[in-house]
Amino acid sequence: MKRIKWWLLLSVFVCVSTQAQKKSLYIDSLLRSEMPSHSKLWSNPKKYKLQIIYTQITRDKNNAPHFKNYYWHVDSTRFFYPASLVKLPVSIAALEKIHSLEKYGIDKNTTMITDSVYACQKKVYKDTTSETKYPSIAHYVKKMFLVSDNYSFARTYEFLGCDYLHQTTERWGFPNIRITNRLDASCKADTAKITPPVYFLSEKKDTLYKQALTFYTYNKPHPLKIAKAGKAHTNELGKRIYTPKDFSTHNFMSLANCHEILRRLVFYHHIEEKNKYRLSTEDWTFLMRYLGMYPRESLYPAYNEKEYYDSFKKFIYYGSATPTIPSDSSVRIFNIVGRAYGFLSDCAYVVDVKNKIEFMLSVTMYVNERDIIGTGKYEYNQLGLPFMKDLGTLLYRIEKNRKIKYPADLKEFDLFAK
Repeated sequence: MKRIKWWLLLSVFVCVSTQAQKKSLYIDSLLRSEMPSHSKLWSNPKKYKLQIIYTQITRDKNNAPHFKNYYWHVDSTRFFYPASLVKLPVSIAALEKIHSLEKYGIDKNTTMITDSVYACQKKVYKDTTSETKYPSIAHYVKKMFLVSDNYSFARTYEFLGCDYLHQTTERWGFPNIRITNRLDASCKADTAKITPPVYFLSEKKDTLYKQALTFYTYNKPHPLKIAKAGKAHTNELGKRIYTPKDFSTHNFMSLANCHEILRRLVFYHHIEEKNKYRLSTEDWTFLMRYLGMYPRESLYPAYNEKEYYDSFKKFIYYGSATPTIPSDSSVRIFNIVGRAYGFLSDCAYVVDVKNKIEFMLSVTMYVNERDIIGTGKYEYNQLGLPFMKDLGTLLYRIEKNRKIKYPADLKEFDLFAK
């Protein structure tokens, strides 16, 4: 008993003494009592850069959700690389921008052609994976959400443009999000600030609207004073450099920002008007369907089930280790993930419509035992994914046993044919 009190007091001291860092005693106690096999990770959060946000959701008699957040070592001033997490705000912003073009007869399914007139820009006239054989914003979003496709991110980012994207995220209330890189390793980051001409075509292939080559004015520095990781890194020439990798020209979004962006989307029909995205109900259904869909459930694009298995990007709860999720499973994970340079992240809404269970969980960590950036050899499977699976299933069990007054009506999330 004395030993338990000692670490509880220590946790209180840590929480109070570091204003930027949030640490929940509840999460701390869960990790210690229920996840001792993962003590290597949670006992050294500085080394593994582990951050956790758990949101408990309680419905009232009108089915309105109320949120209680638990944080563990969440610190928006501490660097981590978000990788593909940025695909969530970019996808939402793209649908918002599409609405501004409706007067030209354009929607998210309209054919979008990308031209090339500057460094690292690519001409895109066809997409054989789509039903129409032409590219569109809707099809790019599908591929980003289903398999985290970087090529689709690049084209969607180019449609938005650097200035519009940051004006949008700032309007949402996230001034420290910085996305100036199209996730194309063959291109220098600053080339993404000048975005190519984009054309929208009618079914007869007449031009409905042309967006000209766009030059940026956005020139904010990285929001963190220190944006470095690793004790060494491999440069673009494949040479080992014995200094940390500088991420100051890379994208940045805090875990807390990603968690909140997802929360506002998931609970779009229940949040205050000022925090709503400029989306239609149909947009919401589209985004949520593809956030929760397994690759095999998609016809356009279609994916090889062996390469893109059910849990391909379902880190939380499944740990990316379940090739085929049973058809009678009532659990769905609506999420966005990131994995690069040893950084592993997942922002997820976990829901069980049948058993009326729901919660949100966001996790990020750095599993790079060599601490060398660019080797491609990281401990995702050995450390990161098993932790995410076990934490997700632990919280599911806790939620299943939690006593609630008003069972949740979750039918709005029942978006998939049985």
